Amino acid sequence: MHRPLRPFLLALALAGTTLAQPPLRWLDLDGDAARQSTVVRVARKYQGHPTTVLLPDGALLCVHPEGHGKGPIVLQRSDDGGRTWSALLPVPDSWATSQETPTIHRLVDPAGTARLVVFSGLHPIRSSVSADDGRSWTPLLPIGGFGGIVAMASVVRLQNGDHAAFFHDDGRFFTADGKRSQFTVYQIRSRDGGLTWQSPAVVWSGADMDLCEPGVLRSPDGKRLAMLLRENSRRHASQVLFSDDEAATWSQPRALPPALTGDRHVGAYAPDGRLLVSFRDTAPQSPTRGDWVAWVGTWHDLAAGREGQYRVRLSRNYHAWDCAYPGVEVLPDGTFVLVTYGHWEPGEAPFVRAVRLRLSELDELAVGPAPAFAREPGTVRPTPRIEEWWTKRVAEDLAAARAGGHRLVFLGDSITQGWNSNGKEPWLATWQPRGALNLGVSGDRTQNVLWRLDHGQLEALAANGNEVRAVVVMIGTNNSNGDECTAEEIAAGVTAVVKRLRAGLPAARVLLLAIFPRGEQPNPQRAKNARASELAAAAFAGDDHVVCRDFAARFVEADGSIRREVMPDFLHLSPSGYARWSEALLPEVEALLR
Repeated sequence: MHRPLRPFLLALALAGTTLAQPPLRWLDLDGDAARQSTVVRVARKYQGHPTTVLLPDGALLCVHPEGHGKGPIVLQRSDDGGRTWSALLPVPDSWATSQETPTIHRLVDPAGTARLVVFSGLHPIRSSVSADDGRSWTPLLPIGGFGGIVAMASVVRLQNGDHAAFFHDDGRFFTADGKRSQFTVYQIRSRDGGLTWQSPAVVWSGADMDLCEPGVLRSPDGKRLAMLLRENSRRHASQVLFSDDEAATWSQPRALPPALTGDRHVGAYAPDGRLLVSFRDTAPQSPTRGDWVAWVGTWHDLAAGREGQYRVRLSRNYHAWDCAYPGVEVLPDGTFVLVTYGHWEPGEAPFVRAVRLRLSELDELAVGPAPAFAREPGTVRPTPRIEEWWTKRVAEDLAAARAGGHRLVFLGDSITQGWNSNGKEPWLATWQPRGALNLGVSGDRTQNVLWRLDHGQLEALAANGNEVRAVVVMIGTNNSNGDECTAEEIAAGVTAVVKRLRAGLPAARVLLLAIFPRGEQPNPQRAKNARASELAAAAFAGDDHVVCRDFAARFVEADGSIRREVMPDFLHLSPSGYARWSEALLPEVEALLR
């Protein structure tokens, strides 16, 4: 249900004014923690793809899968405008069988009866209905013999009391035995508030573009509908279609401006009549490409293809694209509650976040300087981890550093931590007598080491109780997993760690080790780590307090293979592997300690 425009804005929107419009203003809310709340976050567990609904009593409900699209659907509630969120609420067992991104909508039938409907896609599309605002639900049951993707991305109430719902498919799921073909956008209708649905009708289908994830908005005067569409091939801008006959027919696609090019558009009107659309930015050359953003403008901006008033980064996404299936709700006081998922912490699993804002706050922000939109890699952003054992381990290491008596520090991840287990014998015999402190933490990335250094470790090592003469650093292999980071990004993180050490311990020497080889045979990940190590070493070519060494030859056979006797899992060292490492390290460290 849309809110009425203020008279002046309504007049502009309906008149199609051609008054000069100021250029699009870019804004940045990333890092504004006061606006943010965490809906759900679980260590090392994917949490994503939420949608939301606002209830008459002001509460918010959020559904999302525990997984990338598919996975058990969970339900949460906020009773304070998105500031805090409940634990997971009871749901039917059938919700655990969801195959795809769920959506939630509140539908009111012609008799005035309201229902909540949760949809789950692929084949067949299923729905679950609640008649009591989410306290109880029917099981997920098929709504017909058809399937589709992101069902229903959008639902709009028509003027005759029917509901039109929209989804897409690429040929694989519309039928039980489908095969990939061209993208098609479908519409289905319900005349009874979502209890039953008619057969799908094609809105658009074509081989020249991959249009999908329809987001439908109604004009302020109620006479026109706009459908914003993601273009999945990335060969074209996002597109928009219009309907002037209550979704009976639709215009041909037209390109949206770069400011609105992205994925999974969801929009709502502010009390002053302006329109906010939340989505994932995919515009080429955009400084916020891959981030969660919002567009602010008017209906006429949308209809005329204009850039709008504001383009706002809501949160930086530390991933190339995986974020922002948004929920957009407007509270009675004009506060937008925007909910989506993303990789909000570098190297960590994605989680669901809410951001609150008012357009008046954006107006105030627009008076200030334009943002720079820095795109530093996540490898250089100090980042804590949320696992309880990690917090405990870091606290113990900090206490040990503060206890004093250390001349030598080993800093790194699980390979360094392993001096406490498989490397215990050479540690006790060789390194403990030299006043060594082990600051290796399993699973750490460069950004986690930076956080540890910035939150007490570096200060403790520099205190009077210590006389740190040398620091052995090897970090970065965990940053190299999959496509998480490039060699250049890993090198930037390693370089940042060494620079922190140089600034905080200016008298100490740093022994920077190339990342150990991994994998039984030569492989792209091993090559990426080798390149990252070369780049990091080059950064300190003129610094006589940094010594760079590569011990790969100690662990790799002549044919490039690694033996299980050295690395049982082709990553972590065996006792004999630590003996080799210790033997290689000793003359280097002795030279630094003199």
